[in-house]
Amino acid sequence: MTRAFALGLALVFAGMARANEAGSDPMNPEIDESGLAVVLVMGEQPGPGLWKVSSGRNVLWILGEVSPIPRRVKWNSRQFDKRLRESQELLLDFSGYWRASYNEMAAYRRVEKLPRGTSLKDIISPELHARLATTTRVFRVPWLEDLRPFAATNRLVMSAIETMDLTKFSARFAAEDLGRKRDVRVTRFAAVEPPFEERLKFWQDDSNAVCLKRVVDALEDGGAGVKRLANAWSVGDIEALRQLVPAFSFSRDGLRADACAAAMRGGEQQARDYKDARTQAWLAEADRVLRDNRSTLAVVLMTELFAADGYLAGLRARGYAVVEPQ
Repeated sequence: MTRAFALGLALVFAGMARANEAGSDPMNPEIDESGLAVVLVMGEQPGPGLWKVSSGRNVLWILGEVSPIPRRVKWNSRQFDKRLRESQELLLDFSGYWRASYNEMAAYRRVEKLPRGTSLKDIISPELHARLATTTRVFRVPWLEDLRPFAATNRLVMSAIETMDLTKFSARFAAEDLGRKRDVRVTRFAAVEPPFEERLKFWQDDSNAVCLKRVVDALEDGGAGVKRLANAWSVGDIEALRQLVPAFSFSRDGLRADACAAAMRGGEQQARDYKDARTQAWLAEADRVLRDNRSTLAVVLMTELFAADGYLAGLRARGYAVVEPQ
């Protein structure tokens, strides 16, 4: 079992030319809008720079993360390690991650399939079904017709990541390992979730087809956009990340935002309430570390640093000084 079962899929965000319409060969490198092949970076890479939030002499350094990244990249940030060595605490946002028990995974497996006699083509639109069929061929996705939209989305994401030689990297886990190695206090933050049984009920709803559509949207360029995102995080291209994260990140801040989040959480109001509660709870933690620690390091999803209603916007509204990485 993986260290954490990420609740879903990254909904993101931006439809591009379909791979078959562009005449792309899935066995050849993906082509971006410039007409050049998207080649994945390799080796040790620094990732993005750190945002600096100050309150008097106390400082909170923040790293934004995305998923996926190139499989052959090893994240090695000297800046992050230096700040970690100087810090009294490492604050990690694990909201949206679910460490499943054996019984929970068994329950999920029991409901991921559609009732006998029903196929995925009966649930989603003919237009989406045709697009999905093309996408599954490109990324060599196993049979999806017996799965509910939520489970089909997860399987599509996982197959695409593997086919593109990417990995479900989470900087939170890497940072946590490094923090313990450096003997820095590690604080795991996670917003309160509804009971598992309630979430499981929401995931079975047909409205989760919107999440499946968004993944298809993101992959119809043959994977070029997702690869560009993975490269941009690896080399620390902040401006590229601003454009790419909402459309291609397989995280809460990507494909699973907005309508997909509403489907996964049982409605638009429930999704808004969860987001508001999560943001306010994280900001309270930020207030605490900026009050109590000379230096703190944090890891959050990248969109929380870009969004008008994200964590960083909340810190600015509280009057903290913010300096973005160069």
